[in-house]
Amino acid sequence: MKTIRVLAVGDPAVDAYTRPEYGILPRFEEAEGIKVDFDIVPWDSYYGTLMDAFSGTKQYDIVMVAGHLWLRDFVEKGYLAELSEPGAAGYHPEDILPVVDDEMKVLGTRYLYPSFCDGHIILYRKSAVLERIGKLLPEAISTDEYREIVAKCHGFNGMAGVAMKAHESEVFLDFLPYLRTEGVDAFTDGAPTFNGPEGVKALKKYINLKEYAITGTENFGNTEVSQAFRERKIALAVTWGGQLGVNFTGGCEDFADVGFSTFKTAWNVTWSFGITSKSANKNEAEKLLMYLTSTDVDKAVGNYAGSPVRISTYEAGRNKNPWYDSHLAMLEQYAKPLPSLVNMGAIMAPLYKYIHQAFTGTISPEKALIEAYAEIEKLL
Repeated sequence: MKTIRVLAVGDPAVDAYTRPEYGILPRFEEAEGIKVDFDIVPWDSYYGTLMDAFSGTKQYDIVMVAGHLWLRDFVEKGYLAELSEPGAAGYHPEDILPVVDDEMKVLGTRYLYPSFCDGHIILYRKSAVLERIGKLLPEAISTDEYREIVAKCHGFNGMAGVAMKAHESEVFLDFLPYLRTEGVDAFTDGAPTFNGPEGVKALKKYINLKEYAITGTENFGNTEVSQAFRERKIALAVTWGGQLGVNFTGGCEDFADVGFSTFKTAWNVTWSFGITSKSANKNEAEKLLMYLTSTDVDKAVGNYAGSPVRISTYEAGRNKNPWYDSHLAMLEQYAKPLPSLVNMGAIMAPLYKYIHQAFTGTISPEKALIEAYAEIEKLL
């Protein structure tokens, strides 16, 4: 029996593929007579393992790619194989959200099939917001409005106002909507544009929000934010779309009290599957990709993770998953991608490092952006 090896990122959304109650991989193996070796690697070591796969040091046929963020870089370096347009009976490619499907291609050529989305979603306790603001949140708000609401809700029923995803591995993308609120982006036309008065102003606003944050938020990632919110220790938080289902399927105190919104300056990336150019099993790997991104599998992953990629999944799951409308609005109306730059992973690294140093008070916001800019300029 031929084996297809898959390298997948250690995200809760990915767990759905291997959970026995869904039976996703066994169904494919039985139907196609192909064995699937599904290797899930933690986020903090994923990129290095991915580079090993592309170099051939480690053997994988399929890898997960952070959508537009990495796609151009990997295509220009010849890491990914060109893929066929989906033609299998019953696949229904028109059912994939157009904004998602566009992210799978470079100059009209397909290199990826979508798995799940990760974009900014605001979680809030309705009771706190109704008491302190007088109304529930609209579909989308600005970061300035968010800061004001957090401050007013701080202390409600003993809760901190917010948990911030400010761990060094998360902090830049947590900060990004604040930068965009000031009218600038991290990069414009391939050049860094965060190092100016607007960037400093945005970073100071982000850091000042720490006044209302739960203790230890500088070390918080997905797990810590989710736990604090589920246990009613905080009134508001920003999480990724791919965390939504897991936030609540594991148990959440008073789930009916949870509301959802997004930022007007949100960002999203679609985690996706591609085939390495070194794979000797392209035909079998494409069969697996068609299956993993099919309608039935998208519904299962959507219910588990919370961030599906097909129109029909949103339509069928609105009642069960009350965040679907907010998530769809984020994808279609508010999320703006970062530019696709060569060596994007290395280019972004200084932003994470120095913004975290500013957040923890090691250096000033001004110095953080100056240092990040200098390092990025060398890489460019």
